[in-house]
Amino acid sequence: MRKYVSFSRAAICASVLTLFVLCAHGAAAEIFAQPVFRVDAGRPTQDKPQSKLWFAHGSWWAWLPVEGGSSVWKRSAEGWQRQTYLDSSLKGFPGQADVWADRDTATAVLVAPDRLAVVQLRWNGPAQRYALATPPSTLRVPPVQPPAEGIETATIARDGRSRWWIAYNWQREMFVRHSIGASTREWSNPIAVSTAKADADDICTIVALPGSVAVVWSDQDHDAVYFREHDDGASPEAWKPIETAASGGRTADDHLHTAVAEDGTLYIATKNSVDAMDQPQLVLRIRDPKGKWRNLPYAPRTKAGEPSRPIVLLGRSSRLLLIHSLYHKDGLEPRRDVIVWQTTARQPVDLTPKAAILLDSDGLLNNVTGSKAAPPEGQPQLVLASDPEGRVFEAQLR
Repeated sequence: MRKYVSFSRAAICASVLTLFVLCAHGAAAEIFAQPVFRVDAGRPTQDKPQSKLWFAHGSWWAWLPVEGGSSVWKRSAEGWQRQTYLDSSLKGFPGQADVWADRDTATAVLVAPDRLAVVQLRWNGPAQRYALATPPSTLRVPPVQPPAEGIETATIARDGRSRWWIAYNWQREMFVRHSIGASTREWSNPIAVSTAKADADDICTIVALPGSVAVVWSDQDHDAVYFREHDDGASPEAWKPIETAASGGRTADDHLHTAVAEDGTLYIATKNSVDAMDQPQLVLRIRDPKGKWRNLPYAPRTKAGEPSRPIVLLGRSSRLLLIHSLYHKDGLEPRRDVIVWQTTARQPVDLTPKAAILLDSDGLLNNVTGSKAAPPEGQPQLVLASDPEGRVFEAQLR
């Protein structure tokens, strides 16, 4: 018996209505968002650098874990519906996904501590649905001790020559693997992009820039956030020298999420390790197309809440959307964590405006996720968050 629930259009409308009420009036403890669906896996929207959502063919889609494998969901006028016809193809594969989507394909890297899987879906026009494009590829790594030093997370990107790249952490180092050609069937051996071991807690993420791909990683052992780039035309092993986005002052933590503007400006929403009352807990790191870095702290830790797990999305009218969790540690019983957000210019001077509540429920909301690409003109940005019971909540940002 399947243990998933798809909620009605009324539930979706209630969630969106709650968002607009909260944006208009600030935090309103009496008004809660309603879940739009539920899966039988706890915190299904994790992990930090990954994107679970994409917009294609007039609909939003999500790729989330379920008991025994992965699941793909479609948002329609009737609510979120699990695409159960894909279940047999995805059974037994990890469910923690990072998705790269274009017009007709959705390609995901799926993560387990000892292996990665790459699955590609292709749009079937006559049937008006996705189908498995090719048999999934499995990339294994040797077992490690302790298990905490296995793969925590992985992300995927495609360069300007249609070659796929995956970045992941393993045994305190950061690795990439690339596809052999444009297919997702064959993959290279691992290539190390870091040159020193980081903390066991550290992770990396890969992002596509104009003419290149780049890996960003945290290194808490060396108190730094690093960046390393690979030009599309170079040999796979020919990575440029490491750049330091920031170092010192407990600037590093294993929370990373990226967005790229049309001109190649890179935005990285990160957490630091300052962990001090009334001090900023998050940092927006900006790399301009010429390689110049800026680091803008924001979101102070207060008695009311601890900011965590930030993401950054491209908004309309040259704006950025900054979204993160806020963990309430003020003695509220039962504890209730929320999702908050703020908007800023794409060339911000500072990030002093306070965030407003985006999603509130009767539980522990966390792990907000969005899409790698901005939706088409006229479509709002959509984000999902979830709780330990597997309930999934949504918000639209117009």
